[in-house]
Amino acid sequence: MKKKLAALLVGAMLLPGMAFAETIKNETVVSETVKSDQEIIDSLYRGGYAYWQQLRNENGTYEDKLFLNGDRSYVGSIANSGMGMIALTIGHANGWEPEAEELALQTLRKLAGQDPNFTVPQNATNTFIHFYNTQTGEAVGDDWSPVDSAIMIYGALFVKNYFSENEEIAKLADYLYRNTDLTDYIADVKTGRIYLAQEKDGAFKKWRTKAFNEYMLVAGLANQQASDLKNATNAANAKKFWNTWYASTRFLPVAKYNDIPVLSEGTTWFTSQFNFLFNNYLMHDFSNNPQFVTALKNSTNADYEFWRDVDVDGVEIKEYEWGSGAGSCPNGYCVDRFHFKGDRQFNHNLVVSPHIVAGYLPFNDRAKDDLIATYRDNTINAKHELAGGYEILWRYSLEQPEWKSKSIEGVDFSTFLFGLAAMPEHLGMDFFNKYNNYF
Repeated sequence: MKKKLAALLVGAMLLPGMAFAETIKNETVVSETVKSDQEIIDSLYRGGYAYWQQLRNENGTYEDKLFLNGDRSYVGSIANSGMGMIALTIGHANGWEPEAEELALQTLRKLAGQDPNFTVPQNATNTFIHFYNTQTGEAVGDDWSPVDSAIMIYGALFVKNYFSENEEIAKLADYLYRNTDLTDYIADVKTGRIYLAQEKDGAFKKWRTKAFNEYMLVAGLANQQASDLKNATNAANAKKFWNTWYASTRFLPVAKYNDIPVLSEGTTWFTSQFNFLFNNYLMHDFSNNPQFVTALKNSTNADYEFWRDVDVDGVEIKEYEWGSGAGSCPNGYCVDRFHFKGDRQFNHNLVVSPHIVAGYLPFNDRAKDDLIATYRDNTINAKHELAGGYEILWRYSLEQPEWKSKSIEGVDFSTFLFGLAAMPEHLGMDFFNKYNNYF
């Protein structure tokens, strides 16, 4: 049976602010100062924002991922435009980004087709492409994605609320909201199905997803558009879908982990934790609804218990190691989720996601201490230094401890910054509840 280790920190339980004893190495005296808990949180918070500064291109587009060696693929993500705009408001609120208003305008003009030299691709129904070339505007792949379009639109509406006196921001955000009708993505009200993507000509691809997951973001916009858009293509079903599945948690599927009820797409498996966090930070109908907040808290408790149940020969899991999310992994890109009784079939590499722990900071009493313990643990490959000396935490593998990620996907990493921003001593959840109240 694996040992369940307490959060033993490097330096044999060094106290906050205490310095390492001087040691002699190669006849040189080396002295290193250990950061206090608060200094660690402050450093990670600032680093979480610096990530978005470095993901952004000079033309206002956002890369899909940040390569830690300084390379750039110039493949952008439409979802990251939304997450990046929300990040701008956090940077502005903290005084880190005094030009945030103009930067948001630059991004919105690109998205709304106001740049004569650059157009972000949309298909026949005005759904945005998931990936595109950030220098030319050419589509990359053929994933015309409603959920990535929705994340972008939520980001636009968020900056509209934050910079509430800027008429141009309001005009551009409203244009994006009204120009991208998502009501037609409602596939089946009775079974709770939503189409995952379209072709370039507007035909639907065959794949559909079922509530509960991040497609709640699509359903939320579609429900509102059913009221606001005179020519909404599927208004009646969009309203019925929302009222049936998302007006409350009553009819959503629930899977139980150790008797903890967790919303999911079915009763026999669990969804990745980013689904709860994306919905929470981007949607007022989630973050301001006690039923969904309770569901989110249940999910974090179940996630933690899962990692306590994992029992793999030769692998020791420390008490502060948990978090089931998505992002880079030894196999490329993985969407990890927990399963019953510590079954690792949906996380083969046992990848721990600190950005999920960070996202749960306002909702889990141990998340802060666990994040700090992860930072202090130099035996794992969680800590990364960005250009300029900024520090962040990212995914690492207990199955392959030698693996260290070479890149960090923005949409997945967003919960790291959002959770730190939502801490009571920072901007708090009131910040998100205020500015994600779009309608």
